[in-house]
Amino acid sequence: MKALLDYTYKRNKNYAQLFEWLYLTGSRVGEATALNFNDVYKKDNRWFVNIDGTLEYNHIKISQQKKSEHTKTASSTRTVILPEKAVKIYFDRKHNHNSRDFIFCTQNGTPIQTSAVNSFLRTAKNNLKIDKPLSSHIFRHTHISKLAELGVPLYVIQKRVGHSNGNITRQIYLHVTQNVINEEAAKLDNL
Repeated sequence: MKALLDYTYKRNKNYAQLFEWLYLTGSRVGEATALNFNDVYKKDNRWFVNIDGTLEYNHIKISQQKKSEHTKTASSTRTVILPEKAVKIYFDRKHNHNSRDFIFCTQNGTPIQTSAVNSFLRTAKNNLKIDKPLSSHIFRHTHISKLAELGVPLYVIQKRVGHSNGNITRQIYLHVTQNVINEEAAKLDNL
């Protein structure tokens, strides 16, 4: 993750901030690119983002793309606590971009396109010699994996990422926790 973010920050700050946001929040790329500045708010000294739509882009001109009225599924509508790094990204985008609507937009104020992001990631995969699949969805999976490594309960992760069915979350969670168990077992041999 660090190598990919370093690579991206050197080449495209817009993409880098989007990628880091996806990693920090577990958002789907369509959810993040649909976010408006008023979707982020502060309450009781904590920052939150309301995820209540996704970017409508199929068969629509880029200049006419907008946030849908609904997320992918009913359970995908959620409020997510933002870590400090995500709040910094939010303020940087708010102060340094001319979009009146989208947080993650191009210099023209149009939403960053998923196809462009995935094309960039294919090039990054080759240049960085990454030997696993790489798409915008990898940031969401990495978010879930990192939360599992930190010991965050499965039901909390499931709610945070908006999974209606825990099977996907559970698969990632169990894979990570099994790796942690294996590492712990290896350490026990050194007693």
